[in-house]
Amino acid sequence: MFHNLNDLETAPLIQEVFRFLKRVLQPYNLNETKLIDAMRMVNGAITGFIAIEQAGLMTLERSTDASYQVMLDALVVAIQYIQQVEP
Repeated sequence: MFHNLNDLETAPLIQEVFRFLKRVLQPYNLNETKLIDAMRMVNGAITGFIAIEQAGLMTLERSTDASYQVMLDALVVAIQYIQQVEP
């Protein structure tokens, strides 16, 4: 599941994810340290949610789409928090 940038097959995909996250987070004007924290948080939340869903572990009676939207909304609040915290 986890790959590194030295893997010739997955390195281009990983770089594309990094570029995408940088574009999405650009409006927040984060310094490099805060950008790294935000990228890791967003990437971890999204990939973790997908992995848990694919493993069939989301068995509670609530729409996974609704939970995913709540998570995305919470990530926006968390990114705003990262903006305000001292580096």
